[in-house]
Amino acid sequence: MPDDDDPLVIATSGNLILDIAQEENGQRYSYRVDSKTLQQNSRYFENLLSDRFREGQQLSAALEALRLSGYSDIAEVSSEVLPHIEIINVGRIAISKTSAIQNLLADFLRAVHGVDLATPNPPVANLANLAVVADRFDAVACLSKYAQRRKYMQLADVKIKGKPNPTLTEERIRQKLLVGLLFDHPPWVTRYSKQLIMRDSVQWRPGVEEDHTKALWWDLPQGIEDEMIQRREYILETINSLQAHFLKLYTSGERQCKLGYDTSLQCDSFQLGEMVRFFHKIDTVRLQGKIYDNTEPTYYLGGR
Repeated sequence: MPDDDDPLVIATSGNLILDIAQEENGQRYSYRVDSKTLQQNSRYFENLLSDRFREGQQLSAALEALRLSGYSDIAEVSSEVLPHIEIINVGRIAISKTSAIQNLLADFLRAVHGVDLATPNPPVANLANLAVVADRFDAVACLSKYAQRRKYMQLADVKIKGKPNPTLTEERIRQKLLVGLLFDHPPWVTRYSKQLIMRDSVQWRPGVEEDHTKALWWDLPQGIEDEMIQRREYILETINSLQAHFLKLYTSGERQCKLGYDTSLQCDSFQLGEMVRFFHKIDTVRLQGKIYDNTEPTYYLGGR
């Protein structure tokens, strides 16, 4: 590992030093990168390093000055004399250790440059954070192709294949869904959006306010969060209307068991009782007195 003051070399022939921090006055990490590769694979850097922005103009001027100073091969130029560009904010990531940000950014830049990551088979949490950084720097297309070529999502599934299937935490479900969305892996989008819709989310409870400081997977982009909320509501409305229909039918006084047997009335009573017991068991109805009980229904937590 390089010294703390030395840039981490991503591209040996890199012509630019990126100084990156998550926030103002925060810990900065430096990386030697190739500006052309960044521009080719990230729309953010394509714009930032163009002559339309001050950073791009300064980069061009600094590289021209190096050329005039007699440097014919940029790989021979030491990091001390290469131009620097400062970047603040790498996206809504979730990193427990500050030092881990350095490794995350290094892996992001490695992927952009098409070289191997530090970990050949990154865990889901790493993939999710990489997706967040890729989204921040508008390099999703590049990272998506990179992850698909190396089959990271398939390898993550192989890890758990044949093992007991413990209930995933909501955060892990959301991480996989975000990776599936941004890295274009439809199986994860289908599987984990369904799980979230069926299980409900702590984010969707009444009174919960949006927190834009939390990781991006807690507020899924591209309108997916609102779409899942709406789909869950449609499902619940359908279930509610079906049970209301049958309960109304069997309490209407009109006979439903119409086979002509003497026990038809008892059949209706039995069916009504079974329906009430079933709906009560799955917690979609409750028995409540109409005289004094004014208790408001609790939030539905079914489907878990």
